Amino acid sequence: MRSTPAQILVYDTSKLHCELLAKGLESLQLGLGILCASDPESLHALLEEDENCVLIVSDTSVNASAISLAKQLRARFSRLPIIFLLQEGRPDRAVEVFRIGALGIVYCTENLSQLARCIECVLQGEVWVRRADLAMIFEGLLKNNVRVTDVSGKALLSPREEEISMLVAEGMSNREISRTLRISESTVKNSLFHVFEKLGISNRVELARYVNDSSESQEPAIPASSLPQPRLAVVSPNETNATTIRRAKAL
Repeated sequence: MRSTPAQILVYDTSKLHCELLAKGLESLQLGLGILCASDPESLHALLEEDENCVLIVSDTSVNASAISLAKQLRARFSRLPIIFLLQEGRPDRAVEVFRIGALGIVYCTENLSQLARCIECVLQGEVWVRRADLAMIFEGLLKNNVRVTDVSGKALLSPREEEISMLVAEGMSNREISRTLRISESTVKNSLFHVFEKLGISNRVELARYVNDSSESQEPAIPASSLPQPRLAVVSPNETNATTIRRAKAL
């Protein structure tokens, strides 16, 4: 079982912005160590040294380098909790970061206290998203899943891949799957990589949804299992009337 992250790692391609954000987080006295990286090499080095952290990725530029980097990190550090700092007015970005497995979004128009609440939420195993964005994000994820529901899992996935997919939907981590099936963690990771490629998806949440959808068909592509409901900490713009829904303990 993954231990609670003991530090926050801030990534921004601007060294000045990175250091300012780190200083701001230190001023909140969250009881966590604060590290920062302004280039991919430094970021990878820090994560290789200790991946037990919450990663905050600033995606305030107009290019997609931050999202591309996050995709690489998800492949290497599958359970790394990621929070994105985004600009307002880019709904496509919000959908995309959740597709790659982000656990929270905070906008540049919000303040440090909002970011701190997001961090606390993620540390508790929840997902942080504004109420106003929820419908838009779900709609975007469903549109991107058309390819998944149009294919036959039996034709695409091997028996081992189906078995691993079922265990992912049950909320198991890669380590727990490796112990259950008596295979190495690297085999689990490689199998999941192939599953994501075959099904046209990019994270464990989408795979769990695919398993659940398949179980409702007459000839399920993957052995049926009950899909844990996502737990979302949904925050309205004025921070009132927050809603919480339970979710799987491990994604």
